[in-house]
Amino acid sequence: MKRKFSLFLLMILVCISASAQEGSRKEVTPEEISKDIVDRLAKKIEVTKGQKDSINTAFLQFMDDIQKYNAQGNQQLVDLLIKSRDEKVKKILHNDQKNDKYLEFIADLKKQREENQGQQRYQQHKPGGQHNHIGGGMQGGGMQGGGNY
Repeated sequence: MKRKFSLFLLMILVCISASAQEGSRKEVTPEEISKDIVDRLAKKIEVTKGQKDSINTAFLQFMDDIQKYNAQGNQQLVDLLIKSRDEKVKKILHNDQKNDKYLEFIADLKKQREENQGQQRYQQHKPGGQHNHIGGGMQGGGMQGGGNY
């Protein structure tokens, strides 16, 4: 009887611990996402502070538009918003070579996001893994609107 009670108590503690960990995940803001993307881009491409600020604004506008137009699931609209954002960045960079590096950077981000989503799906559906379909944490790389870059 004592053994069963100890096992029961251990199971409760594990459930509480797991629940606390899920609840402690911090929601990432669009501003933080945009800043992170632009900082990583600036490591790949030489940009001025003004260009960096303008690119950050373009990404924030993109994320705002995704939400404003409720573009999740509407790939045509998302593609249009991506094209608009990329055109803004091209004008900011003033250099075809830098723009090509920017597009490569974006393609790498998209590839990483897709790989991360695949791993999350695998974790959710593997035996013994989480089976919730909410996605928990930063689905889509943390970007609101499905994480399209």
